[in-house]
Amino acid sequence: MASGAKSFVINRESDWRYESVLSNLNIFNDILLSPQNGENGIYISGAFDSEQDETVWHRLRIDMEIPSGAIVNIRIYASDNFKAMMPSGEGGKRVEIDINEYITNKNIDINRKIDMLDYIGAEKYVNLDDLLMFNFKGRYLWICLEIINYEKERVKIKSVKIEFPRVSFVDYLPEIYREGEKEDSFLARYLGIFQSIYVDLEDRIDNTPINFDAERTSQDFLNWIADWLSVKNTSIWGEKKLRVLIKEAVSIYKMKGTKASISKIVKEYTGIEPIIVEQFDIKNNQYYQKQKKQVENLFGDNGYVFTVILGDKYIDDTEDYVELLKVISSVAPIDSICNLVVLSDKIYLDYHCYIGMNSYIAQNKELIIGENIKDTTTLMLTDSDTKGKK
Repeated sequence: MASGAKSFVINRESDWRYESVLSNLNIFNDILLSPQNGENGIYISGAFDSEQDETVWHRLRIDMEIPSGAIVNIRIYASDNFKAMMPSGEGGKRVEIDINEYITNKNIDINRKIDMLDYIGAEKYVNLDDLLMFNFKGRYLWICLEIINYEKERVKIKSVKIEFPRVSFVDYLPEIYREGEKEDSFLARYLGIFQSIYVDLEDRIDNTPINFDAERTSQDFLNWIADWLSVKNTSIWGEKKLRVLIKEAVSIYKMKGTKASISKIVKEYTGIEPIIVEQFDIKNNQYYQKQKKQVENLFGDNGYVFTVILGDKYIDDTEDYVELLKVISSVAPIDSICNLVVLSDKIYLDYHCYIGMNSYIAQNKELIIGENIKDTTTLMLTDSDTKGKK
């Protein structure tokens, strides 16, 4: 490989918190998030130990999303030991400090810790997500992320990868090109551009299987896979539901156009399996001719109609209703008509009423007729009461 042989990766909450200092930053789903109130967010790492003195560090990669107007200041410092000299504030004298102890000391203001890094010679970069670190030499490495954001959208830092030791394309050239070359020479830095492109492409190829894993792939690639699988309107699903849907997409589309596919996709969307009634099934019922008018009013009057029934707690508003219809239509038979019924907690004459969903057997309940007539009675609903008319 043309990248560093080893690496430190920060991409989990436990990584962000390990021996580090965080101020005004939140961690959600392993992503470091900036504040929304205009305050600065600061992350200072503990020492990354290469276990080798005079290590020349290779590359820093930060996967982050920065809204326009936001600034991420990145400070990096390397040394072979924890010791550094700091002014004591008394007559210009300086005292020796332990960098790790200074960083983790809760009694020291975090802005003073940033001043300490600046004083001992940390290099500062702005909004940089990819850096060759050939000029950083030392066994230990510290990084500091200072996020300044006054936008409504948060800065998102998904991961930090630190590669070491230094590996350069120069090392693969004939000896005549390597003689007298410095580690940070023009040739090394020039070839480093192509090396970075090559390594990124190599990583992308190596991680191709991960890109197709619905649980681990990025949001952008997730939407691409969804489009590839003919999953339209991905925005209505939400990321978590969409990942589950894509995992089940093949099995759903194998039975596309069937009652089972509609039931499964509605369950993935709402979290509950619906009741589905197909109109032609009702015609085989022995009571159909007796209650034909009421039944056709409820379930349609032709064989192309199917009825999907859900409780109202799964549909919040008209927009949800329309979006669910779109989801159902994506797997419904061609030219079919979906009659989506959302049950409320009220009973209407000649409308859908199902025991256990929007009607229950109860005792000693106050029965209200109209608005003013009340009676205390025992209310009993039987199965025959719920067929045809309510």
